[in-house]
Amino acid sequence: MRLIYRGANYECNSSALETRETDLLRRHQGAYQRCKTLQETSYPLTYRGVRYTTEQVAEALSSAPALRTPQRLVYRGQQYIKHPNGAIETVVAEKATRVPDTTAELFREVNRVHQENLRRNLHHRLMMAKQQGNQTLVSLLEAESEQLAL
Repeated sequence: MRLIYRGANYECNSSALETRETDLLRRHQGAYQRCKTLQETSYPLTYRGVRYTTEQVAEALSSAPALRTPQRLVYRGQQYIKHPNGAIETVVAEKATRVPDTTAELFREVNRVHQENLRRNLHHRLMMAKQQGNQTLVSLLEAESEQLAL
């Protein structure tokens, strides 16, 4: 059968794969079913132009080291640990520690600079409102100045 995918033409030889049932069971939609496996051990496959066989995939999977150590994972900001036996343990966030004095001093300095910027900006806006003769805006800006205690 001739097929086209994203502009690439190719021939599809959809020969039926021969399978056999195994002793393994799987649960699907509440019902147990026997798993099936391929009769032959090696089928030719192609992915993005690279040719390989199912036998090569099985060898690669069997030679991959099994994970024997817990994995620390994060999903949507929540940390959890997945153990080799399949158990999942959520990680409780640690309590905040005391901020070192040097950092606290830095925060105070940043706050001082921020307050100075607010004062300078408000003073500029007040002068511009007075120049334009906008008494409503002048009264609002003076009220804002009192609220900010500048």
